[in-house]
Amino acid sequence: MTDGVRATSGITDTRSTAPVRMVTLNMLADKDYLALARTCAMHVAAVLGFPLTRVTDLRLAVNEACLCFLEAGSPEPAGLGTWPLPETMEISYDLFPDELHVSVRAATPAGWPQVDETGWALLRALVGDVRVQAHEGLGVLTLVEPLPARPE
Repeated sequence: MTDGVRATSGITDTRSTAPVRMVTLNMLADKDYLALARTCAMHVAAVLGFPLTRVTDLRLAVNEACLCFLEAGSPEPAGLGTWPLPETMEISYDLFPDELHVSVRAATPAGWPQVDETGWALLRALVGDVRVQAHEGLGVLTLVEPLPARPE
């Protein structure tokens, strides 16, 4: 695992605050695709050298972030091959010098975000910070997680 940490240390320039886009995952906004989101979160966290407990915390946080869009009163997905086409969800992983930002973007269902729900409390407990934005029917929920300390 230390080889992966050394390889990623060259990705960021500690003198710059500009992020590096590591991964963008576009998928249908459907619970059947959450396994892709969880797997991607685990892989990115492992590549960055997160300890196993934080890998699993990020995996769960990404799952909950996606569910915030899917469970807040959203209509049933249209399904493949039907019109209109089902909504999509984008998950991006941006690497900053000291933290990872995982942003989930999707159409906002009615009443989004539901910050008084259990899932929201879980999100806040699992990652360093949770940020939310909504504009004209599109929402962005960003999970901010500090990077593990690099070995000297």
